[in-house]
Amino acid sequence: MSEQITVSQYIIRFLESKGITWIPGVPGGTILPLYESLAGSNIEHVLARHEQGAGFIAQGRARSTGEVSAVFVSSGPGVANLITAVADAQRDSVPLLIFSGQVPLGLMGTDAFQELPTVKIVSSVVKKVYLVEEPNQITEILEEAFLLCGEGKKGPVWIDLPKDIQTQKINLPENNIPFGGSSHLDFLEQVSKADPLSFESLDIFLDEFKFLLKSSRFPLLYIGGGAKKEYLRLREFVSRFQIPAVTTLMGLGIFEKDDPMNLGMMGMHGTVAANEALGVCDLLIGIGVRFDDRATGAIEKFCNQAKIIHIDIDAREIGKNKSVTLSLQKDISEVLPFLLEEDFQVQNKESLLQVETWKQIPEEHPMKSILLDFASVLPSGEHFVLTDVGQHQMWVAQYFPFHQPLSWITSGGQGTMGFGLPTAIGVALSHRDSHVYCFTGDGSIMMNLQELSTLREQNLNVKIILINNEHLGLVKQQQDLFYGSLYSGSKFHFHPDFSMLCESFGIVYYEWDWRSEVQDLETVLEKKGPALVEVRVPSSWGVYPFVPGGKSNQEYILGQVTT
Repeated sequence: MSEQITVSQYIIRFLESKGITWIPGVPGGTILPLYESLAGSNIEHVLARHEQGAGFIAQGRARSTGEVSAVFVSSGPGVANLITAVADAQRDSVPLLIFSGQVPLGLMGTDAFQELPTVKIVSSVVKKVYLVEEPNQITEILEEAFLLCGEGKKGPVWIDLPKDIQTQKINLPENNIPFGGSSHLDFLEQVSKADPLSFESLDIFLDEFKFLLKSSRFPLLYIGGGAKKEYLRLREFVSRFQIPAVTTLMGLGIFEKDDPMNLGMMGMHGTVAANEALGVCDLLIGIGVRFDDRATGAIEKFCNQAKIIHIDIDAREIGKNKSVTLSLQKDISEVLPFLLEEDFQVQNKESLLQVETWKQIPEEHPMKSILLDFASVLPSGEHFVLTDVGQHQMWVAQYFPFHQPLSWITSGGQGTMGFGLPTAIGVALSHRDSHVYCFTGDGSIMMNLQELSTLREQNLNVKIILINNEHLGLVKQQQDLFYGSLYSGSKFHFHPDFSMLCESFGIVYYEWDWRSEVQDLETVLEKKGPALVEVRVPSSWGVYPFVPGGKSNQEYILGQVTT
């Protein structure tokens, strides 16, 4: 006779079989059966102080490891509080597996206590959402959901669990692998083996690729976060064929800062060289990119003189925002080895000389020296750099010398303030011997401030660098530029004492004067455990270059920043 276990016990065993060793969450009445099973397992629970924080903690693991991460929340407000973190994961292709409690099946649709129509609410921000209505559904749902999270274009998948379903018993499969086995699901084979890259289709693509490249005088690579796992091959590609490259915010670190072929970040706060190159290139090769508005500027003015090649894993992105000349729906990992075997003849000497001219245009800013000073005293060993969202995010993106892209983590598509601190906790939980640095602003830090308690409870090696200008900096900057310096809602009229705040949480505090020496800062960064470093800067500092909304990338503003 087969062993019988509850649905919640099956879920926990499944997660254990997938190598998940810790799960963040916030319990509540409708998910307590799952928590009961969790308590008897080898999986550690990380108690967040808010469900949004739990979602971002799970993101920290997923973004830094590339693996599917799980998160537990209860029904009603637990679901609603988590949605921001899930929407953020969906936009940046982060694999999250969400388990939410739900009222018992018999109460659904009655406006029961802490009931929300979860499936209806979250369906637009996940790859798929499941409502478990029969206990025996759970085996196939788990297998399918886990695969959907991590295969193809990664993203969040949601499983809604009525409370009474969690306690019902099911039989473990006989004569089969109970966890991780997929032989009984046609769906799994379809997803994992779909659309193989035939040699014939590849040959056609390569022939057209070579023809377009041979005909070009100013080819340019446009590289995004979807290509960062192949950063070493991409570095080899640009070095061998001497094709300059621009990157999106999410693609930073794919090329080293001082690589002569690296023109830097493009778009709203991109470099002069990157944005000018986009204006004159005659062939744009986009890899792992979405052609989103922050990167392209006014899409109707973007690279209108260029033929466009687009390689992306998601067919829905190809031609969505910009028509292309040649496309291939594939993971770049399947294509780059063949591209590197080719012998392209690139006739772009004049364009490379032009690139050098653009690179000479000064883009100096006091934040550049601050961030380079900070980078100069980082302890040796693996480290991760995260940001919240705001001016500090753009400054870090512009000036920090990233050595590889997997250590750079930020909220891209949604631009979620409050992202940094909880995500840094998740990164540190996944890389306990690494150094984790979270740059934040005095606006962003307040949006998930409660997770300082989680950070201290876990005693993680996270250093928070608080850039404090007493304003919502990007809002103020736009009010300065476009609204006659009418500061409505951008200035904080009360300023917390962050030293006392840190003392209340038991976290080391240090205020660093950016005009002073960096030795004291180095001492703080070397110490194990959490700390907050506050850096006060003038509110007059802006982020430049700046491409106003509705303008082309070549219509940038170069502001004057004084100290």
